[in-house]
Amino acid sequence: MEKIAFAVLAVFLCVTMGKDWYDLYTCGAVGQCLSSAGQLQLYTKFIMSCCLTVLAFLVAKRSFCARDGQLLRFAFIFSLIADFCFSKFKVIAPDAGTLSTVLGVGFFMVFQTILIYRHSRENENDKSCPKVFWVIFAVAAVFAGLAIAGVMDAVVAEVLIYGGFVITSMVVGILAPRKAYFPKKNALLVRWGMVAFLIGDVMVGLSMLSGDDHSALQVLACLANNLIWVFYVPAQLMIIRSATKE
Repeated sequence: MEKIAFAVLAVFLCVTMGKDWYDLYTCGAVGQCLSSAGQLQLYTKFIMSCCLTVLAFLVAKRSFCARDGQLLRFAFIFSLIADFCFSKFKVIAPDAGTLSTVLGVGFFMVFQTILIYRHSRENENDKSCPKVFWVIFAVAAVFAGLAIAGVMDAVVAEVLIYGGFVITSMVVGILAPRKAYFPKKNALLVRWGMVAFLIGDVMVGLSMLSGDDHSALQVLACLANNLIWVFYVPAQLMIIRSATKE
């Protein structure tokens, strides 16, 4: 079953990447043209998210620790919901681009919160709250307060808050090999999976840049958009594989 899910994931990744670069070749860096041509990818990307979630549930059955397997399943449920907001939600409500972004980023924050907790654990019985949560929640409260006071745009505030979560998650992931909880190979998968995830999120941020059609800024945004899943899929696969027994 894992091989089937992985094969379907590989096929749709090739389809998505091929269509992304074909659209860029035919449209150039023209926002409206790319947006209209890229409707297929909204479906293929969600199918890939479903495959990743299926893989997470399958791998969790043979995880090195039952609780770690449960955390992995829980995390990927929210990852799937976030990807649904970024892809299928745009098909259901095409005029709600801001809402899809807000919901998608929000659910990815929950995903990152679970990963921070998972990668901070010291042993199988460790149920303590990571101290780093106090820092990122305090920063989140500051930005949320600025948004409520009208000093900062709500979407910008949420993106900055998410940036704090994902950077913290990467740092915690990088430090995972220093802990005795994860087996050595698993800890390295956690480390590089979180690094790849951050690079993917940087690509997402760059893809949101806007400029005049064919401008250098617009070209950069288009190239970044086409590279998101090049990093996102391997990142998710490494996080999933980090749960398996050696």
